[in-house]
Amino acid sequence: MNDLVSASCRYSRDQAASRDPVCHDGCGWAWEFLRRNRDYVVEWRRSVPRHLSCVTLNDGTQLLRLPRRFPRAEKWGLHAFAHPGLGLDKAPVFWHANAHKRVVRLNARTPSGDEDEKVYRLSDFKADRCAVVGTDGISRVLLRGRGLHVPLEIRGLQVLTAPFVPVFELRDLGDISNHAELLSRLQRLTEPAPQLGQVLMCTSNERLQHALTALDESLMGKTYRQIAITLFGESKVAEDWQGPSQFLKDRVRRLVAKGNELMKGGYRDLLG
Repeated sequence: MNDLVSASCRYSRDQAASRDPVCHDGCGWAWEFLRRNRDYVVEWRRSVPRHLSCVTLNDGTQLLRLPRRFPRAEKWGLHAFAHPGLGLDKAPVFWHANAHKRVVRLNARTPSGDEDEKVYRLSDFKADRCAVVGTDGISRVLLRGRGLHVPLEIRGLQVLTAPFVPVFELRDLGDISNHAELLSRLQRLTEPAPQLGQVLMCTSNERLQHALTALDESLMGKTYRQIAITLFGESKVAEDWQGPSQFLKDRVRRLVAKGNELMKGGYRDLLG
Protein backbone atom coordinates (compact mmCIF):
# COMPACT_ATOMS: atom_id res chain seq x y z
CA MET A 1 0.00 0.00 0.00
CA ASN A 2 1.16 3.54 -0.68
CA ASP A 3 2.98 4.84 2.42
CA LEU A 4 0.98 8.10 2.50
CA VAL A 5 -2.36 6.27 2.30
CA SER A 6 -1.15 3.80 4.93
CA ALA A 7 -0.30 6.65 7.32
CA SER A 8 -3.80 8.10 6.87
CA CYS A 9 -5.28 4.68 7.58
CA ARG A 10 -3.33 4.32 10.83
CA TYR A 11 -4.53 7.74 11.96
CA SER A 12 -8.16 6.81 11.32
CA ARG A 13 -7.73 3.48 13.11
CA ASP A 14 -6.28 5.24 16.16
CA GLN A 15 -9.28 7.59 16.20
CA ALA A 16 -11.69 4.66 16.05
CA ALA A 17 -9.86 2.87 18.88
CA SER A 18 -9.96 5.95 21.08
CA ARG A 19 -13.73 6.37 20.57
CA ASP A 20 -12.99 10.10 20.52
CA PRO A 21 -15.31 11.74 17.94
CA VAL A 22 -13.61 13.83 15.28
CA CYS A 23 -15.38 17.12 14.58
CA HIS A 24 -14.67 18.19 11.01
CA ASP A 25 -16.89 20.30 8.83
CA GLY A 26 -17.78 19.14 5.31
CA CYS A 27 -14.52 20.49 3.86
CA GLY A 28 -12.48 18.65 6.45
CA TRP A 29 -14.22 15.36 5.79
CA ALA A 30 -13.90 15.85 2.02
CA TRP A 31 -10.14 16.18 2.42
CA GLU A 32 -9.89 13.10 4.64
CA PHE A 33 -11.49 10.98 1.92
CA LEU A 34 -9.69 12.59 -1.03
CA ARG A 35 -6.20 12.24 0.46
CA ARG A 36 -6.68 8.45 0.63
CA ASN A 37 -7.29 8.24 -3.11
CA ARG A 38 -4.27 6.53 -4.72
CA ASP A 39 -4.79 8.32 -8.04
CA TYR A 40 -4.68 11.66 -6.23
CA VAL A 41 -1.46 10.65 -4.45
CA VAL A 42 0.12 9.68 -7.79
CA GLU A 43 -0.81 13.04 -9.36
CA TRP A 44 0.46 14.93 -6.33
CA ARG A 45 3.82 13.16 -6.62
CA ARG A 46 4.05 14.19 -10.29
CA SER A 47 2.99 17.80 -9.72
CA VAL A 48 5.44 20.67 -10.14
CA PRO A 49 5.73 22.31 -7.74
CA ARG A 50 4.39 19.89 -5.14
CA HIS A 51 4.11 22.65 -2.57
CA LEU A 52 3.19 26.33 -2.80
CA SER A 53 4.09 28.53 0.16
CA CYS A 54 1.30 30.38 1.89
CA VAL A 55 1.63 33.20 4.40
CA THR A 56 -0.28 33.87 7.59
CA LEU A 57 -1.56 37.43 7.81
CA ASN A 58 -1.57 39.35 11.08
CA ASP A 59 -5.25 38.52 11.63
CA GLY A 60 -4.59 34.77 11.28
CA THR A 61 -5.86 34.41 7.70
CA GLN A 62 -3.80 31.97 5.63
CA LEU A 63 -3.14 33.42 2.19
CA LEU A 64 -2.02 31.67 -0.98
CA ARG A 65 -1.20 33.73 -4.07
CA LEU A 66 -1.35 31.65 -7.23
CA PRO A 67 1.32 32.37 -9.86
CA ARG A 68 -0.81 30.49 -12.41
CA ARG A 69 -3.64 28.01 -12.64
CA PHE A 70 -3.08 24.32 -11.90
CA PRO A 71 -5.56 22.37 -14.08
CA ARG A 72 -4.56 18.96 -12.70
CA ALA A 73 -5.31 20.11 -9.17
CA GLU A 74 -8.56 21.73 -10.32
CA LYS A 75 -9.67 18.33 -11.60
CA TRP A 76 -9.75 17.22 -7.96
CA GLY A 77 -11.56 20.36 -6.82
CA LEU A 78 -8.47 22.19 -5.55
CA HIS A 79 -6.71 25.42 -6.48
CA ALA A 80 -3.36 23.69 -5.90
CA PHE A 81 -2.26 20.26 -4.76
CA ALA A 82 -2.14 19.66 -1.01
CA HIS A 83 0.13 17.09 0.64
CA PRO A 84 -1.95 13.90 1.05
CA GLY A 85 0.06 12.84 4.09
CA LEU A 86 -1.11 15.85 6.10
CA GLY A 87 -4.44 16.52 7.76
CA LEU A 88 -6.04 19.96 7.95
CA ASP A 89 -4.42 20.50 11.34
CA LYS A 90 -1.00 20.30 9.68
CA ALA A 91 -1.49 22.16 6.40
CA PRO A 92 -4.21 24.26 4.73
CA VAL A 93 -6.21 22.86 1.84
CA PHE A 94 -7.41 25.39 -0.73
CA TRP A 95 -10.62 24.14 -2.31
CA HIS A 96 -11.48 25.56 -5.72
CA ALA A 97 -14.51 27.85 -5.87
CA ASN A 98 -16.07 25.64 -8.56
CA ALA A 99 -16.03 22.68 -6.18
CA HIS A 100 -18.60 24.44 -3.99
CA LYS A 101 -22.22 24.29 -5.07
CA ARG A 102 -22.94 27.68 -3.50
CA VAL A 103 -20.71 30.70 -2.99
CA VAL A 104 -21.34 34.06 -1.31
CA ARG A 105 -20.25 36.75 -3.77
CA LEU A 106 -19.73 40.29 -2.60
CA ASN A 107 -18.16 43.57 -3.56
CA ALA A 108 -16.04 45.15 -0.84
CA ARG A 109 -16.73 48.87 -0.66
CA THR A 110 -14.39 51.24 1.16
CA PRO A 111 -16.06 52.57 4.35
CA SER A 112 -17.31 56.13 3.94
CA GLY A 113 -17.38 56.92 7.64
CA ASP A 114 -21.18 57.01 7.76
CA GLU A 115 -22.19 55.87 11.24
CA ASP A 116 -25.12 53.86 9.83
CA GLU A 117 -23.08 51.61 7.57
CA LYS A 118 -22.00 48.19 8.80
CA VAL A 119 -18.24 47.72 8.52
CA TYR A 120 -16.59 44.30 8.67
CA ARG A 121 -13.15 42.77 8.69
CA LEU A 122 -12.47 39.13 7.84
CA SER A 123 -11.34 38.71 11.44
CA ASP A 124 -14.91 39.47 12.58
CA PHE A 125 -15.85 35.96 11.46
CA LYS A 126 -15.00 33.51 14.22
CA ALA A 127 -13.60 30.85 11.93
CA ASP A 128 -10.44 29.59 10.31
CA ARG A 129 -9.83 31.54 7.11
CA CYS A 130 -8.01 30.28 4.01
CA ALA A 131 -7.72 32.83 1.21
CA VAL A 132 -6.60 32.39 -2.38
CA VAL A 133 -5.81 35.24 -4.75
CA GLY A 134 -5.74 33.95 -8.30
CA THR A 135 -4.30 35.37 -11.48
CA ASP A 136 -7.60 37.22 -11.99
CA GLY A 137 -6.99 39.20 -8.79
CA ILE A 138 -10.20 38.02 -7.13
CA SER A 139 -9.96 36.99 -3.47
CA ARG A 140 -11.63 33.70 -2.59
CA VAL A 141 -11.91 33.02 1.11
CA LEU A 142 -13.11 29.85 2.80
CA LEU A 143 -14.45 30.34 6.34
CA ARG A 144 -14.46 27.16 8.46
CA GLY A 145 -15.71 26.85 12.02
CA ARG A 146 -18.32 25.24 14.30
CA GLY A 147 -19.02 22.50 11.77
CA LEU A 148 -19.86 25.12 9.14
CA HIS A 149 -18.05 26.32 6.06
CA VAL A 150 -18.85 29.35 3.92
CA PRO A 151 -16.99 30.11 0.68
CA LEU A 152 -16.68 33.81 -0.18
CA GLU A 153 -15.73 35.46 -3.47
CA ILE A 154 -14.66 39.03 -2.75
CA ARG A 155 -14.00 41.70 -5.35
CA GLY A 156 -12.42 45.03 -4.53
CA LEU A 157 -10.61 44.07 -1.32
CA GLN A 158 -6.99 44.77 -2.16
CA VAL A 159 -5.76 44.30 1.42
CA LEU A 160 -7.44 41.31 3.05
CA THR A 161 -7.00 42.64 6.59
CA ALA A 162 -8.62 46.00 5.74
CA PRO A 163 -12.15 47.03 6.82
CA PHE A 164 -14.87 46.91 4.19
CA VAL A 165 -18.59 47.34 3.64
CA PRO A 166 -19.99 44.24 1.91
CA VAL A 167 -22.43 44.58 -0.99
CA PHE A 168 -23.81 41.11 -1.61
CA GLU A 169 -24.63 39.79 -5.09
CA LEU A 170 -27.64 37.69 -6.04
CA ARG A 171 -27.38 36.36 -9.58
CA ASP A 172 -30.49 34.19 -9.78
CA LEU A 173 -33.89 34.89 -8.22
CA GLY A 174 -34.59 31.16 -8.25
CA ASP A 175 -31.74 30.62 -5.79
CA ILE A 176 -32.95 33.02 -3.09
CA SER A 177 -33.63 30.34 -0.47
CA ASN A 178 -30.20 28.69 -0.88
CA HIS A 179 -28.51 32.09 -0.85
CA ALA A 180 -30.36 33.04 2.33
CA GLU A 181 -29.20 29.82 4.02
CA LEU A 182 -25.60 30.56 3.12
CA LEU A 183 -25.88 34.12 4.44
CA SER A 184 -27.41 32.72 7.62
CA ARG A 185 -24.34 30.54 8.08
CA LEU A 186 -22.17 33.58 7.54
CA GLN A 187 -24.10 35.48 10.19
CA ARG A 188 -23.75 32.60 12.69
CA LEU A 189 -19.98 32.79 12.35
CA THR A 190 -20.11 36.28 13.85
CA GLU A 191 -21.98 35.06 16.93
CA PRO A 192 -21.12 32.89 19.96
CA ALA A 193 -21.49 29.19 19.15
CA PRO A 194 -24.36 27.36 20.91
CA GLN A 195 -23.27 24.21 22.72
CA LEU A 196 -26.16 22.17 21.26
CA GLY A 197 -24.88 22.79 17.74
CA GLN A 198 -21.53 21.30 18.69
CA VAL A 199 -23.21 18.11 19.98
CA LEU A 200 -25.31 17.69 16.83
CA MET A 201 -22.28 18.29 14.65
CA CYS A 202 -20.30 15.51 16.34
CA THR A 203 -23.22 13.08 15.96
CA SER A 204 -23.12 13.57 12.22
CA ASN A 205 -19.33 13.28 12.20
CA GLU A 206 -19.48 9.90 13.94
CA ARG A 207 -21.27 8.42 10.92
CA LEU A 208 -18.60 9.76 8.57
CA GLN A 209 -15.85 8.56 10.93
CA HIS A 210 -17.26 5.04 10.72
CA ALA A 211 -17.24 5.18 6.92
CA LEU A 212 -13.67 6.51 6.93
CA THR A 213 -12.43 3.85 9.34
CA ALA A 214 -14.19 1.10 7.36
CA LEU A 215 -12.53 2.40 4.20
CA ASP A 216 -9.10 2.44 5.85
CA GLU A 217 -9.46 -1.08 7.20
CA SER A 218 -10.58 -2.26 3.77
CA LEU A 219 -7.59 -0.59 2.09
CA MET A 220 -5.36 -2.44 4.55
CA GLY A 221 -6.87 -5.77 3.43
CA LYS A 222 -8.99 -6.46 6.50
CA THR A 223 -12.05 -8.74 6.38
CA TYR A 224 -15.54 -7.47 7.13
CA ARG A 225 -15.40 -9.19 10.53
CA GLN A 226 -12.09 -7.52 11.39
CA ILE A 227 -13.52 -4.17 10.29
CA ALA A 228 -16.55 -4.74 12.52
CA ILE A 229 -14.28 -5.46 15.50
CA THR A 230 -12.40 -2.20 14.95
CA LEU A 231 -15.64 -0.24 14.72
CA PHE A 232 -17.85 -1.92 17.31
CA GLY A 233 -15.60 -4.04 19.54
CA GLU A 234 -14.92 -7.74 20.08
CA SER A 235 -17.89 -8.42 22.34
CA LYS A 236 -20.45 -6.90 19.98
CA VAL A 237 -19.11 -8.87 17.03
CA ALA A 238 -18.86 -12.14 19.00
CA GLU A 239 -22.50 -11.73 20.01
CA ASP A 240 -24.01 -10.75 16.64
CA TRP A 241 -21.77 -11.95 13.80
CA GLN A 242 -22.87 -15.60 13.67
CA GLY A 243 -26.45 -14.92 14.75
CA PRO A 244 -29.54 -15.14 12.51
CA SER A 245 -29.56 -11.40 11.83
CA GLN A 246 -27.47 -10.00 8.96
CA PHE A 247 -27.77 -6.45 10.29
CA LEU A 248 -24.20 -6.02 11.51
CA LYS A 249 -22.66 -7.64 8.41
CA ASP A 250 -24.82 -5.51 6.11
CA ARG A 251 -23.94 -2.39 8.08
CA VAL A 252 -20.22 -3.02 7.68
CA ARG A 253 -20.61 -3.69 3.95
CA ARG A 254 -22.53 -0.44 3.53
CA LEU A 255 -19.88 1.50 5.45
CA VAL A 256 -17.07 0.12 3.27
CA ALA A 257 -19.05 0.89 0.11
CA LYS A 258 -19.82 4.41 1.34
CA GLY A 259 -16.19 5.05 2.19
CA ASN A 260 -15.07 3.98 -1.28
CA GLU A 261 -17.76 6.10 -2.90
CA LEU A 262 -16.65 9.20 -0.98
CA MET A 263 -12.97 8.56 -1.74
CA LYS A 264 -13.60 8.16 -5.46
CA GLY A 265 -15.42 11.44 -5.98
CA GLY A 266 -18.33 11.56 -3.59
CA TYR A 267 -16.28 13.81 -1.30
CA ARG A 268 -17.42 16.70 -3.49
CA ASP A 269 -20.94 16.32 -2.10
CA LEU A 270 -19.54 17.06 1.37
CA LEU A 271 -18.36 20.49 0.20
CA GLY A 272 -21.97 21.68 -0.10
